[in-house]
Amino acid sequence: MRLPIDALAQALKLGASAKKDSDTPVRVAVYVDSSASPFVIETVRDALVPQTTSALVRVERLGGAPIEVRADTDVVLVLSCGSERLQPAVQEMLVAGAPVAVVAESSIEVPFITADTPMLGLIAATDASYLLETLARWILDRTEKDVAFAANFPFMRIAAANRIITSCALTNMATGALFFIPGADFPVMTIAEIGMVLKLAAVFGYKLEPERGYEVAAVVGSGLLLRLAAKGLCRLTPRLSFVVKALVAAGGTYAMGRALASAYERGIDYAPVNARVSRVVSFARSVTASGSADPTGVQEAAVNRSAR
Repeated sequence: MRLPIDALAQALKLGASAKKDSDTPVRVAVYVDSSASPFVIETVRDALVPQTTSALVRVERLGGAPIEVRADTDVVLVLSCGSERLQPAVQEMLVAGAPVAVVAESSIEVPFITADTPMLGLIAATDASYLLETLARWILDRTEKDVAFAANFPFMRIAAANRIITSCALTNMATGALFFIPGADFPVMTIAEIGMVLKLAAVFGYKLEPERGYEVAAVVGSGLLLRLAAKGLCRLTPRLSFVVKALVAAGGTYAMGRALASAYERGIDYAPVNARVSRVVSFARSVTASGSADPTGVQEAAVNRSAR
């Protein structure tokens, strides 16, 4: 059940990949129609505040001039409560090739959008939480930059985390069901879980620092306990062992992911743990140094005791 060297190397690559994903440039174009309500404008404005320099939000008025959406735009948002200019403007935006979503208070205000498509959607709500949750899911469905978007815009983090956790749980469920060689599934599942940890950390704005080692160690330890539990259950139901392993793998991975996401959301302070680890390391170094400086001390103490 030990992790091979190549598996550890793969874990390091996952860390570098997670950091790269979080630093990926994201570009959002926002067009504000004169009919947009203060509620819509304020809700979107407060949500689209980039947390890093890799994100850029371009805001323009929706006027009568021709619309030119830049080629690097990932998603276009139009804030409007309905106007004569809205439909032709949206058609101009779609030509640029980026997905377009109209954000309004009611679907009645945007009658020409009757259903969501990969390129066009309508987000209509009068409740800020519901509006942002729907908008987050809509954007994530239309971009591969889920980690970068969530790292920059906090309102998208829960939706992005749920996708990462569910994907890893399903992957490990398949691994648990399909691997028949005892112990062969553990490194595969563990690497997937480490990747989940690093992605979740990036989503919630945590950097790739030594503190991630605590979380990785917790995941590896939890994985070992789950494997022992799965082995015990498989002995009780040998004919359904593949089902048991799949369910334990999926449920355990999902539980780990939800616990980590909850901890990241609340905020993790490793200062007390780091202080204790530092004290332990300092003590160990001092003991080692004193022993090296007086290697005969132990022998002299033994001689004195024997003389008595």
